[in-house]
Formats: sequence, structure tokens, C-alpha cells
Amino acid sequence: MRAKKVAIWFVIIALLLVAGAAVTIVQIENWQFRRNAEMANYEWSGSQESKVLVAYFSRSGNTELMAMEIAKHYNANLVHLEAEDYRIGFRGLLNALKDSQSHHAVITPEKVDLSRYETIFIGSPIWWYSPAPPVWQFVESNDFTDKGVVLFNTFNSRFKQKYIDLFKEKVKEKHGRFLKHIYVKRERMPRQIGPQELLEKVRFELKELP
Repeated sequence: MRAKKVAIWFVIIALLLVAGAAVTIVQIENWQFRRNAEMANYEWSGSQESKVLVAYFSRSGNTELMAMEIAKHYNANLVHLEAEDYRIGFRGLLNALKDSQSHHAVITPEKVDLSRYETIFIGSPIWWYSPAPPVWQFVESNDFTDKGVVLFNTFNSRFKQKYIDLFKEKVKEKHGRFLKHIYVKRERMPRQIGPQELLEKVRFELKELP
């Protein structure tokens, strides 16, 4: 009986720790979301003659800042892939954890007319070592014939190359040419880089591209 009570207390403590961690993560993400929104240029339109498109999904705004910096560099057009299931907050966090390895998601817009573009940048955060589901869905839903594709990501820990290779194969299945993978490691939450340093790292990555 005593052993059973001890086990129950261990379970309760573990659940409280998990709940506390989740609350902390949500609070940090909310703070990042507000901070990044202050820096984001939501009025950016790009050039109507641009041959470059930047399509991105972002939860707390870090990948959004990277996308906007890429668009600025190329004077490119922007498409924000919205996914209601992964909005900032506790529910969105749980869905992100649950679906982290999925290649399917409900996104808006799902299809985009890519005919005028030559190069498509596609970006998302990394969830459990893999690009987030919305960008997999975007590739699945569109025709990339004769398009060059650059995948870009932000992440806290690391990515696994096998998932990048799978993304590359998915682009090829949709008749596109996978050009490069660029990324910014932001470090783990207690010591993450700020938005200015993130943008500096993005600019460094872009120097390696034509």
C-alpha cells in the first residue's frame, strides 16, 4: 500500500512538472510573438515583377522575421501560410507536439499560382527535428514544375538531415528542383538569441545564395 501511494505521488509530481513546463513555454512563446510582431513589416508587398516568392508558416514569429528578411533581400512577394490548429497558445502547442511528424495540415492558402515565379523559398520552424506540417502540405498541394526551391527554418535545438532529405524528395515529386537548405539556430529557450541577432544570421545565410 505504501509503495502504491509513493508511486501515485511520483505520477502527480511528474504531471505537475509537465504542466508547469507547458505553461512556461506558452508564456515564452506569447512574449516572443508580441516582441516579433513589433518588428515585423506587415505592409510589405514586394515587386509585382518579382520572380521570387517566399511562402512561410510561423507560430511565434521567428520564422516570420526570417521570411520577411529574405523577401526584403530579393524584393520578393510573401505568402503567409496560416494554420488555425497551431495558433499561439496552449492548444496550438499541444497540436504542434502531437502533429510534429505529420506531413499534412489544414492551411490557408493551400494552393498558390506559382506560374510567374522562378524561385520559391519555403519556411517553417523545426518541430521535433522536422519542418512543421504546414510546409509539407504546401508542397503537396502545389505544382513546382521548373521551380527552384529553397527550404528555410528556425529552430531551438537541431534538425535531422533525414527529414530535410525527405522534403527534398517531396519537392522533386512535385517536379521542382531543390536548391538549398538554410537555417538559423536560435538555441534553447533559457538562452535564445534575440531578433536582431536572428536577422544578422539570416543576412549571413543569404550571402551564400545568388
